[in-house]
Amino acid sequence: MAKQEIPVVGPILNFFLGSRNERFVKKYTARVNAINAQESKFRVLTDAQLRAKVDEFRSRVDRGEKPVDLMIEAFAAAREAMDRSVGLRNIFNPLHAEKFNPDALPADARQMYEAVKAEIATRQPAPPTGEFLGCSEPVGPYLQVDIPPALYEAVRALYPESRPPFRARPFDVQLIGAMVLSEGRISEMKTGEGKTIVGPLATYLACIERLKVHVVTVNDYLVQRDRDWTFPFFHALGLTVGAIHPQHMQGEDVKRRMYQCDVVYGTTAEFGFDYLRDNMKRSVEQQVQRRREFAVVDEVDSILIDEARTPLIISGPAHEGVPRYAEADRLARHLVEKNRPWQEASDRADECERRIKGLEGDVRNARDRSKIPAMQQEIAALRAELPKLQAAKSRHVQYYETQLERKQCHLTHDGIAEAQRVAQVGSFYVGENMDMPHLLEQALRAHVVYERDKDYVVMPAENPQTGRVEPSVVIVDVNTGRPMVGRQWSDGLHQACECKEGVTIKQETQTVATITIQNFFKMYKRLSGMTGTADTEAQEFYDIYKLDVVSIPTNKQVRRRDYDDLVFLSMKDKWSFIVDEIRNFSDIGRPVLVGTTSVGRSEELSKLLTARYGIKHEVLNAKQHEREALIVENAGQLGAVMIATNMAGRGTDIKLGQISRQTLLDHWLRRNIAPREVTVDFSDEQLREACYRKIAPGIRDLGVSRADVEKMPFAELELMLLRYWVMMHTTTPPSEREAARMDAETLRKELDRHGRFLLHRLRWFSDIEDLGGLHVIGTERHESRRIDNQLRGRSGRQGDRGSSRFFISLEDDLMKMFAGDKVNWLLGRLGMKEGDAIEHPILSKSVENAQRKVEEINFQRRKYILEYDEVMEHQRQRFYGLRQRALEGRDLKGLIFDYIRDATKDAVAELMNESYPARCLSDYAKRVADCTIPPARFKGAEINEAEEKIRIAMKEDARNLVNMTLGEYLPDELTPETASDVDAAGLIKWARDRFGIEISPSDLENFDESRRRELVDRLLDAAEARADAIELRDIPKYMDPAYGPEELARWAHTKFEITITVDQIRKAQTESLEAVEKLIIDEARKLYKVREIEHPVDFRLELTSNRVRMNPQLALSDFTQWANTRFGLSWTVDDVIARPPAQVREELIKASREFVESDRLEKAVQEAMACADDEARDKHFREKLRSSWPEHLRRLKGQELADAVRARVESVLREELVFFERTMLLEILDGIWKDHLYSMDQLKDGISLRAYSQQDPRIEFKREGSRMFNDMMQTVRERITDFVFKYRVPPQMLVSQAPAPAAPAPRPIGPGISIMTGGGSSSQLMPPPVSAQGAMPVPAAPRPVAAPIAGAAPVAPAPGRVISVPRTMLNPAIGSSADLYVPPSQRKAPPADPAANGGSAPAGTDQAGGPGSQPGSPADPASGDQPRA
Repeated sequence: MAKQEIPVVGPILNFFLGSRNERFVKKYTARVNAINAQESKFRVLTDAQLRAKVDEFRSRVDRGEKPVDLMIEAFAAAREAMDRSVGLRNIFNPLHAEKFNPDALPADARQMYEAVKAEIATRQPAPPTGEFLGCSEPVGPYLQVDIPPALYEAVRALYPESRPPFRARPFDVQLIGAMVLSEGRISEMKTGEGKTIVGPLATYLACIERLKVHVVTVNDYLVQRDRDWTFPFFHALGLTVGAIHPQHMQGEDVKRRMYQCDVVYGTTAEFGFDYLRDNMKRSVEQQVQRRREFAVVDEVDSILIDEARTPLIISGPAHEGVPRYAEADRLARHLVEKNRPWQEASDRADECERRIKGLEGDVRNARDRSKIPAMQQEIAALRAELPKLQAAKSRHVQYYETQLERKQCHLTHDGIAEAQRVAQVGSFYVGENMDMPHLLEQALRAHVVYERDKDYVVMPAENPQTGRVEPSVVIVDVNTGRPMVGRQWSDGLHQACECKEGVTIKQETQTVATITIQNFFKMYKRLSGMTGTADTEAQEFYDIYKLDVVSIPTNKQVRRRDYDDLVFLSMKDKWSFIVDEIRNFSDIGRPVLVGTTSVGRSEELSKLLTARYGIKHEVLNAKQHEREALIVENAGQLGAVMIATNMAGRGTDIKLGQISRQTLLDHWLRRNIAPREVTVDFSDEQLREACYRKIAPGIRDLGVSRADVEKMPFAELELMLLRYWVMMHTTTPPSEREAARMDAETLRKELDRHGRFLLHRLRWFSDIEDLGGLHVIGTERHESRRIDNQLRGRSGRQGDRGSSRFFISLEDDLMKMFAGDKVNWLLGRLGMKEGDAIEHPILSKSVENAQRKVEEINFQRRKYILEYDEVMEHQRQRFYGLRQRALEGRDLKGLIFDYIRDATKDAVAELMNESYPARCLSDYAKRVADCTIPPARFKGAEINEAEEKIRIAMKEDARNLVNMTLGEYLPDELTPETASDVDAAGLIKWARDRFGIEISPSDLENFDESRRRELVDRLLDAAEARADAIELRDIPKYMDPAYGPEELARWAHTKFEITITVDQIRKAQTESLEAVEKLIIDEARKLYKVREIEHPVDFRLELTSNRVRMNPQLALSDFTQWANTRFGLSWTVDDVIARPPAQVREELIKASREFVESDRLEKAVQEAMACADDEARDKHFREKLRSSWPEHLRRLKGQELADAVRARVESVLREELVFFERTMLLEILDGIWKDHLYSMDQLKDGISLRAYSQQDPRIEFKREGSRMFNDMMQTVRERITDFVFKYRVPPQMLVSQAPAPAAPAPRPIGPGISIMTGGGSSSQLMPPPVSAQGAMPVPAAPRPVAAPIAGAAPVAPAPGRVISVPRTMLNPAIGSSADLYVPPSQRKAPPADPAANGGSAPAGTDQAGGPGSQPGSPADPASGDQPRA
């Protein structure tokens, strides 16, 4: 339980009152006694009455009775149902009926038995619907009939003890565990205590409450096994139970039916994925899961602690095209072969260094000092050899660097150069080749780092894209060794492994939906779990999930013996001792389970065990996934040895087998322990003597021959063997003098005490438990005590005998944390030598204390991950500062032109680079001629030379293609034996599609080398003819010196809608690239100045046009006052009405131009800044600008004051433009930030997985988060510069977003009326939402305002005056004022001057680089396609 006791006082209270856990157990025990008292009451119920209980209990809950008040009766009913359905009813189960003898029943019970059996014979299998919903196949008749209670009682009398298959009465401790679960706690029950029974018992009470129950197990095999095993129980109680599986195993319609059941079994992943899929469905009817109310989680520690932050991810296609995986794989294979000489030389040098270090350790720890001089000589020789080996390594080229511990592989400079040479590309970092370095490094990782049958397996699996079952690359779980069907590595690594193995390459994916396991389970209304090892994580369960852990006592006392840890200096000695211990136990027949920390360690131990002793064993890994349950179940049989990771096989009990003398003797004969003359009739004494006389001659250290053994009295021989075994198989052996004084029995007890040997107790064993039960060997301590306890718990279930021992070396990962080189040196100084082992309770306790420290560290890491939020905090500060600047309107024009300046600088650097035309020509050659030519090869070339280079490259590529591809269809050596290997159909199709030539099947008959050469010549002739015939008419365009300036002029027009001639650009280029940048920026400023002049006028005219229909007097008064305040006019409403709209606009444009050119805005800013204090500044704003200096801006100083004053002045004198700039910026910023937050959430959810590749997730999160934020800001820049001259904010936005106004209160009409208040408050002026992708809406064309409807009631004028508004004022687009308002975004750009542009086609044509072109690659003139950015 989580520790919540009071310091000092708590332990005293626990002493007198018991611990919190003991008090819980005492309370539950009292309830169990009450349940036991109810047992007789429920045993007399018929099956129908028992099924009806659920309806009775539910009705009582509906009437207000609390579920806890029903607990006693509910569990009494559940216990009876479990005993009947899973136990007693098996007398009719075809799988167990043969084991039951009906003759043992009393006469009346026998009659009932025959009657039930006859009724079963009349029944047919029932379809899996209705009461049998959730079954995957028809239900057998024996489950359909009711059995009389009297027959149940008769069978109980025959089988009073609860043991399968005919009894399944839950033990009291199982009832306690079920009650703990039902109340939303964690039940800690030892392995073998029947958690498969406990879970269903707990679900019954939840079903009475009408909660949807999900039972979570660890793998799909256990899902179906447990569901099928408990189905009779749920049916007996009137409930239904189903099981869900992955999509490749179960269709969605079937899964939907399963979720309709009262109880559903499934894995964590499948429940989570169903939740994600439900949230991607288009209708409620398509959803399957819907409700998450009560979850019972098996192995809860693994799921809620170990896997808590593992993200469940649903992916979608990541690319529209297909990346060049095959090309990357080809290059990777080439580099691996080229790197082989360097790797071999490096391995020799590394081995020499390792040998030197090993010999140095042997010298320090040598027992035989006479061997030291020889070892020192060898060290000297190796040290002399090492420089030669290192020099030999330096003579070879290293093409890539590997980091096996990090699962990484990186290209060196030489590797990149070699790959570019082989790929025949100028650079991997230009144009369409940019993806190749990434693809190539992933391909190298697949070939060099990731190993088949270790990191992944190739096995038949359904292809989700085609639905066909085909060989596929399936990832192996590093902890359990299970294949994870349907999972893929990201970033193209999975596709690289598929390409390496030659299987179908699946499309690369990206995340479209994700949730962490922890967050998924937090959505359940009630959560509970069960496991055998939760107490060590009790505090974390309580802190994170508010779940108490209750340790349940065992049904039978634990008899397993846990030996102290054996500690070694080196890992080599540890593995040697482990193999010897496996042999010692396996030889005599005792089963052994060996737990490792990884799949790789399991494989290494397997090889070592086979090589040294040839012991038959099983390795539980991905290759044996289908046989996992069988391997685990058989792990308790005679002489069985199973090697697996610590977590493998969880959920399946290891049952100890039965043996006979003959099977035991056969095993000893195979292991060369017993002589052939031994028979099963031998007594224990005869057996021991015969075996000892067989064994003794084979022990070299004894120095006795077979003849000597035969002459020696047995007592003397036995004593000699016992003394030898004591010296060899005890950690702290006695001295030879002490051993000589010990008698045989004392020596046996000494061997028993250490528990590493069994031959000294050789006899005829009755069963595996008599042999000592299952022996568990842990090859390394895990960071968590819980994992080690889980491994120990596989032995000694249900009171069985067993034992366990952990082997540790100071080179283990855990020991390195707390015992480094200094401890190793200290132990050496104290006399510990290589091969020595330390065993002591204090040492084992110290290791557990080290584990406890690591657990605390891990807990703190999981609980306090503050560094992750630090990344987002920096991003928030910067982004929200930018957004606040936009909201406050602080120098938005300056901000926009900062973006324009940066974009222009990048474009000029790209397009005016002297290599740009060559790169475009290289891209053109690749696109049109399908050949790869480095841009450098075009440098200094004339048009004809460039054309010739392309044609030559086409022919070279074709020649390479023919030589490389032809081998795919034809064998290298054509002989009669290889004739069947010719792929005629594929060759014919390839020749037709690639070269346009037809090959008939007869041409491939009797194919020999001469025919092969003829075919090659024919293909090459076709390729050369194709190369000679291709049209390359656009080469002159790229070779034109004006090409770069033309592209820049086109870019400027497309980006900013400005027109700059090529001559202007080339003239500026003669000065510097900065002059070119200034030219474009100056033109942009001129265009923006036009907007500054015209936009306020146009905006106000359109706004007044919209408002005049609702309230003409107010609209025209506001318009007049705005014009007078802004431009210093002296208009009246009558003056506005008297003028035609076109004249109004013309005069206002003139006034606006004067306002801008006279720099009145800057003068107003300086006047406001000149005010002495905030009071004076407030007075100034009220008198001059009809505004105020608000409280939140007061008491500012320095730059903050200057920014605030400017923003405040601009909000009055530049109001329309500020509104436009703010609206555009907020639309772009908010949309992109929303997408960025989503991406950061995904990064945070998945970054912890990088720990598996030995990368610090915090550092990686900072790096990736920074990169993503920089990319986001780059997107902001591009989006703003794309739309700044195209975007339009129509005044309708003000009306559409403002709430329906109430009757306006009288207010003074004076200068300075703000559009922010004219159409609603400023908080209501947000732009319309952008799309989900954050795309900017296309600027809408201005829509004419509808004329007043004929017959409509006239608008009531303001009191005291009636205003007649001209129809043209209501709709400026009518009549003579049709051209009154044409926004800049809708005006036609002036036509381009072909002469000025060097003969380039005007915008809008189908030529390359038309509207939408971006700097980079030219468009394909043949197809008219637009270039990619």
